[in-house]
Amino acid sequence: MIYKEHLALGAFAAAAYLVIEYTKRREHRKTTWTASNDWEVKRTKVLSASANDLIVITDFDATVTTGDSEQCHDVMGTSPHIDAGFREEFAPLMDWTTNTSIDGVPWWDTAHELMIKYGTPTRAIIPRLVREAKMVPRPGALELLKRLEELNVPVLIVSAGISDVIEEFLRQHGALSENVTVCSNRLNYAGDSTPKSVSPSPPITSFTKEYAYSSASSFFSEHQNRRSILQLGDSVTDVDPARHVPYDRLLSVGFVNERPDPTKHYEAFDAVVHGNNGSLLPVTDLLEEMAPTPTIIRAMSKMGRSVSYSLLGPKTLSYTAPAA
Repeated sequence: MIYKEHLALGAFAAAAYLVIEYTKRREHRKTTWTASNDWEVKRTKVLSASANDLIVITDFDATVTTGDSEQCHDVMGTSPHIDAGFREEFAPLMDWTTNTSIDGVPWWDTAHELMIKYGTPTRAIIPRLVREAKMVPRPGALELLKRLEELNVPVLIVSAGISDVIEEFLRQHGALSENVTVCSNRLNYAGDSTPKSVSPSPPITSFTKEYAYSSASSFFSEHQNRRSILQLGDSVTDVDPARHVPYDRLLSVGFVNERPDPTKHYEAFDAVVHGNNGSLLPVTDLLEEMAPTPTIIRAMSKMGRSVSYSLLGPKTLSYTAPAA
């Protein structure tokens, strides 16, 4: 009898512990969105079309990855596997707060010139650099990319980073699928596996993303019949790649991360996700409404998610991602 009481008490304690841990994790996964006043109108318009009409244009750093992840160029400047001379010369480029001599487009020119000067990173070292970097997928990012692959929705990643790093990151996370195209700065390697140039020239920067339409002309030509765009990014200039793209429906989601003033993001995007770990799973749910897959597994995957709307100027959407 005593044994059974102890057993029941132990089971109760274990259940209580699991409930507490689940609650903690659920709180950690909460995501708050702020939606524009015309969010529902634009959302409804996008949902009126099918997944066969859709393309996704997304940034990479701090969008596909979390807001506090290392960015593509940062990986070169921090890794102990990179030449010490390069890191010493590159260090001032990583200090945006005090170094005012390098700003705007010249930043990328200087960074790429240093890579060519030191012949780094070599092709062979990139997988290790990415594997050891502090680059983490944003919650929901891999699920979103997987669903886009399943629906055969073309994805264009427009980034001021480095294609080689982006593609390796996606490869290591099983997300470099055939529907994904990367439009970024690519290292051109010589026979000795050292970079000898970077293309395109001039480089793709945070200030020149509107030229993505010409830089990725083959992508847009191939998918010209798709007239719906879902656009994702963490900088207000991440809406620029669609500026010259013909479309009938466009919905944009921005990631303010931990910026203290989200005002410009509210003006640029149809909805804004808050926090470095703000989830992309609500975007996946949008795809589910567009192309539902009524399976038991999919239904179970939605357990634990909650989205609530309240009018606070722009709408605030509170979202909780499911348990892993």
